Amino acid sequence: MTYAPRDGAESWKPQEAPPSNVDVAAYQKLIDRIVGTRDGRSIIKLAWAPNEFRWWPHAHGDEPKGYVLPIFHAYTDTEGNLVAAPRWVLLERIEWEQYAPTWEATRYSMYGGRLWDWSGPCPEERYVELRPHCYHDGKCCPCQKMWTCQCGIEYDHCWGKYAEPDEQLLNWIRMKTWESQHDPDVKPTDDVRYLESAHAQQRVRTQMIKEQEQAKVFNKEMNQYYENHWARKPVSTNGFKKASSGLFLPN
Repeated sequence: MTYAPRDGAESWKPQEAPPSNVDVAAYQKLIDRIVGTRDGRSIIKLAWAPNEFRWWPHAHGDEPKGYVLPIFHAYTDTEGNLVAAPRWVLLERIEWEQYAPTWEATRYSMYGGRLWDWSGPCPEERYVELRPHCYHDGKCCPCQKMWTCQCGIEYDHCWGKYAEPDEQLLNWIRMKTWESQHDPDVKPTDDVRYLESAHAQQRVRTQMIKEQEQAKVFNKEMNQYYENHWARKPVSTNGFKKASSGLFLPN
């Protein structure tokens, strides 16, 4: 575990470059050995948070901004730049069969008298946020000597202390992979509309509704850069069991 000046949020910069001393390719090989791959693509991917972006919602008739909104947005600086937390993060692959059949049905909706595009064109592959890798020492939040914040919604914005990829991160992946491989309800390549598992169906539906609500909040608070919503730590898949195929189901 290594700490760095990146612990001070006031010193964070937009699109901060990743540390040069981390061998991302080597860690990715270790992760792929633990979790496996599908069609030659990683199921869990190690990434540098400032390099990861999601679609910026826009109203029909406006020029699309594209994929410019940081997935791990921490705050907006005084010049209006969206700043991502300088943290190593894990992304999970969602199989095409799980998201593509319902993508267009949830992509558009009316808001404020205008038609909005919330998610952009359906991607050929999709990775979503899984968790940031950071350490909590009791100073950043009440959690002490912990790798995952347990403080609840009040501290959802806590990014903890900077930590480089290490054995602790790999052990977390090993644990979640073992749990998911023993889950009989995982069917990662089934069409979401025909999932038989009640829990899986509920999980996907809940996630879909959550993403739509997040997009609406994003639009509503656009003039203030959505400080009250997008400054929170991504927790879209926390609490779910990880399948070797890429699907998460509730614990």
